[in-house]
Order: sequence, then structure tokens, then C-alpha cells
Amino acid sequence: METNSNICGRIFGAALLISVATALASTAFGYGNEGHQTVGAVADKLIANSPNTVAHVRALIGNETLEHASTWADDCKYHFNPHDPDMVAFVSANPHVQHDSGPHDHHAYHYTDIPIQETHYRADSVGAKPIDVVHMVRNCIAIIEGHSNATNNPTGITQKTALRLLVHYVGDIHQPLHVGAAYFGPNAQLVNPNTTTGAQADVGGNVITFHATKLHTYWDTPAVQNAMAAAHVHTPGAFARTIIRNPPPGWETSSFISGWAVKWANEVLPIAAEAHNKLTFQVNPNGWSAQTSNLAAYDQWAAAQVRTEIARAGYRLAAILKKIWP
Repeated sequence: METNSNICGRIFGAALLISVATALASTAFGYGNEGHQTVGAVADKLIANSPNTVAHVRALIGNETLEHASTWADDCKYHFNPHDPDMVAFVSANPHVQHDSGPHDHHAYHYTDIPIQETHYRADSVGAKPIDVVHMVRNCIAIIEGHSNATNNPTGITQKTALRLLVHYVGDIHQPLHVGAAYFGPNAQLVNPNTTTGAQADVGGNVITFHATKLHTYWDTPAVQNAMAAAHVHTPGAFARTIIRNPPPGWETSSFISGWAVKWANEVLPIAAEAHNKLTFQVNPNGWSAQTSNLAAYDQWAAAQVRTEIARAGYRLAAILKKIWP
């Protein structure tokens, strides 16, 4: 299957590839530190009354909280620490491939780029990969459970690393632009590349300029900060406490734990679609620009979505850990 970067290379040429690479290097954090730390802090609080769960978590990551562990996967990408042997081992075995997603590229583990016109995640869709976030949530669960094999763990990820990754990827899969992506036809028209040839990829919103930043970045950070401001809090810990006082609706996930990631992706896809459908687009030299006639209304709507999805992510992370270690 053709990767997003190959699509962009075919359409925009080498100049845009450089632009995309720069955008990805600087913006694809997936909720930023505050969002991920809130997910971890919610889960920390929810597992506190489950001694066996806590004991197993402590056995893997010691005194490190889930809140702290939540940013480890992004640190592997952007703040590499050569003194962290776990990080060195993970990045060495799962190296990033510039301009393309290799078979074990840890940057590609954070997202899937399913067209926003789709109603369900499909592994054979444009934008899906065997190493995307849906697969990686499932793989990390299997590794933690002790069901590691050559298919779900070809690079030998340890249980300790899998737990740190899981904390982060559960947050990522609840960020709408880490699941749903826009593809453009002529005149910045949204099209489905599964049914339309020549579609141009937006790389998860990283080549769409919006509100003085990138659309992806907007959903990673400003939308989270708006949600925190609406809750009158300034820290992830305080945000987590407000979430637990008012739990999110519909966070429970039925069926086998191995199928949860697909269900979450299906839930988030319509939000990604609406995040784009509320905007109008124009072509610019580096991709596209997005506009809205009422930025305040978009901010309010996006903050509400982010608050709900971060809350669900925290509750669902705790549910995974309690199910693995009841």
C-alpha cells in the first residue's frame, strides 16, 4: 500500500516533502503533554483502588506514574534520551525512516490516516498500515498479557516498554486527527481516496494551516488548553480530578479487549469528519489553508470533543489495565 509520504511526493514534489517532514517533526505530538498526562492521571486515580493492578504496574515501571509514562513515546520521537536504556533499545529496534514509514518505524505507530468519508476503520483502507495505532494498541495489550510473538512483536518490545507505549497510544487513538484524515481533489475538495484516484493527502492535518498553526497542532494543544480553561484548571492533575467528578458518557467498551482499538477508531472517525466539515479549504503553496466563519464556536465545539475523548481515554486505559490484572 502506498504510504502518505509517497502520495505527497507524487503530487507535490520534493519541496512539499521537506515541508511535510518539518511539520511532522514539530507538530505530531498527539494531544501534547497536557492531554496525554491528563489521560495518565485519570487512569492513575481509577486504578488506585485495585491493589493487584497497581502492583503489576509498579512491577513494570516502578514508582513512575502513568501520568509521567504517558509522554515517553513522544520523548522517543522528539526528546531522545541516550541515557535511557529502554529508549535506546526501542528506537534502535524501531527506527524512524525519513519521508516513509518503514516496517518498524515507531513514528508511524501513533496514528492511522483513514479517510474521513469512511464510517469504519478498515485494515485495507488507504491510510491504514499494519503498524498503525489501531494495531499497536492491540499489540501492546498482547505483549503486556504475555502473548508476544513474531506477528505482534517482531522487534522484541518488552512488557515495560509496551506499558509505556500503551498509555500514550490510548491517548493518541482518541485524538480525532490521529485517526481520520482528509484527502483533497481539485479546488481543495474533500474526496475519498478509496473511491477517487489522484487524491492528495493532508498527512493528518499537518499540511493544513489553521488558526496561525497547523490543524493537527490545533487539536493536539490549543483545543486541549481550551478544554482545560473551560474546566477552570491549569494542570493535568486538576483536569483529571474534574473528569473523575463528572465521568464521560459511553466510555465502556464491550466485547473482547483485542477488538477495543477498532471500536475506538470507529467512534472517533465521525469527530474527525466533523472537524473538517466545519471548515472551508483553499490551496496554498505548502498544502492547504482552512477557515471557519465562527472561530469561537469552533473552539468551543472542539474543546468539548477533546474533553470527552481525553476522559474516555483515561477511563479506557484504566479498564484495560484492570482487565489484564484484575
